[in-house]
Amino acid sequence: MDYIQLSVIGSSIGTVSIVLVYIYLYALYRERYMGIWALSWLILLSRFAIFDSGLLSWKQSDLGVTTYQMLNMISALMFVWGTCNFVNKKLNKWWLYGVVSIFILSVALNGLYSSLAYKLLPTIFICCSAIIWIGLTFIRHLELPGIGRLITGYAFILWSLLSLALPFSLGGSWFAPWGYLLGGILRLVIAMGTLMVYFEKTRTDLVNKETQYRLLAENAVDVIFHYQLLPERKIEYITPSVLTLTGYTPEEYYADNKLVLNLIHPDDHSLLDNFISNLPLSIEFPLTLRLIRKDKTSLWIEQKCVPIYDGNGHLIALEGIIRDITVRKKLEQMTSMFDKMNMVGSMAATVAHEIRNPLTTVRGYLQVLGRKEKYQADKEKFKLMIEEIDRANTIIREYLSLSQNRAINFKICSLNNIIEALFPLIQADATTSKIFAHIDLTDIPELLLDENEIRQLLLNLIRNSIEAMPTGGNLIIRTFVEDTKVVLSISDQGSGIPTHVLDKLGTPFITTKDTGTGLGLPICYQIAHRHNAVIRINTSDEGTTFFVYFTLPVS
Repeated sequence: MDYIQLSVIGSSIGTVSIVLVYIYLYALYRERYMGIWALSWLILLSRFAIFDSGLLSWKQSDLGVTTYQMLNMISALMFVWGTCNFVNKKLNKWWLYGVVSIFILSVALNGLYSSLAYKLLPTIFICCSAIIWIGLTFIRHLELPGIGRLITGYAFILWSLLSLALPFSLGGSWFAPWGYLLGGILRLVIAMGTLMVYFEKTRTDLVNKETQYRLLAENAVDVIFHYQLLPERKIEYITPSVLTLTGYTPEEYYADNKLVLNLIHPDDHSLLDNFISNLPLSIEFPLTLRLIRKDKTSLWIEQKCVPIYDGNGHLIALEGIIRDITVRKKLEQMTSMFDKMNMVGSMAATVAHEIRNPLTTVRGYLQVLGRKEKYQADKEKFKLMIEEIDRANTIIREYLSLSQNRAINFKICSLNNIIEALFPLIQADATTSKIFAHIDLTDIPELLLDENEIRQLLLNLIRNSIEAMPTGGNLIIRTFVEDTKVVLSISDQGSGIPTHVLDKLGTPFITTKDTGTGLGLPICYQIAHRHNAVIRINTSDEGTTFFVYFTLPVS
């Protein structure tokens, strides 16, 4: 074995190391470009093993030279393809056209020239061009920290320059062993540089993905959290959206381990205790409960989480999402309320008339009997009974108002005109209760309304506002346009609506008044529903405002 063969073997060892590196990385991470690079190095290794080592006598054979050229060109083309995959670019079709053209030219030159150097020049030219392009791509187009891309890029360029001497060293010149040795060293450098580039790219990708996930988490509307259970219970991470949800910053949760527990609504502590005591089985179902915000208002949340276990199978943490479902709960309450009102309405249509008939008869006889001389001593009792019957009739009349079978007469009309027509009656009623009534009407579009029902809605809401101010105050009725809605607002200066009543507001027969029927607001909600309107309430200890949002008619 001569020194040239030894150099070739040494060079092959460098190539084998690269092949092993790429095969290992491909098997580990299944990156496509790694597989392409590994295959291209295997093709080059086969060239070393079969041709450069002298195992096969090929220099005087046109078939041998053509095969040698083909292996080099395929290897170079696959290098370019793998690099394009690595930098997320498409393979330029001109590389394919160029390789095919040069291969055809090389086959033609094989028959024209006897010198091996001249036969191999086009092949070496296209291969070196490809390797230089790869080197420049690593240097210029890879935006990575560290020097791995520079080491790899310049090693590729030096290897390409060294390969230019290949045709002239195959004849056995003094440079041949040094060329193979330097080539092997450069390929070892490329192998190490590629590893550096790959790990730098992997680290950069991980940092970018972490940044993306962090941005996604920190800008999500839902709250994402990591809650540690062992060795001590505490929140390890919670997204900034928790500030919007609860009014407390993430830093406040990190500083106080018990803050999250203190936010639970007093009536829902048993739900949380049951959830914690049944871990991990309880996480199979969402946990729904109420929280008390920093501003003392309450909201509904739904929590979904997954368990985190240590190596011994112990539950050590929970990761999950908390979502504000207050709007959904209100919709469910409204749906339930409408269902109840529909049921009450159906009952009203069935039995109300049958009840009023005997009551009318009883009232008539009480009036007749009350005029008789022998009952004059019980006159006050007869008066009381008649008043109670009248009150019963009032309740039945309101009860009938919940029936959906009533005829609705919609027409285009002005909400402002309805309010102005009712205002003298409203003002007279308010004055007797030492309340100053004021209207603030702006220019609003006409709406599709049933005037009688809107009058009833106005009177019911205004009556509630007046009764909320037993010691007097200001009553303000406004109309204005907000976005695409016409808004009617009725404001009082009462003491506000208690939280426990607010949750059930609009439910039939729920009232805080000693003489109330609990049907006034359900009737308002029913009227609003029939008009495709929405009622919203803003209440505090300084007063309450009812907002009725009407949808503009389609023109």
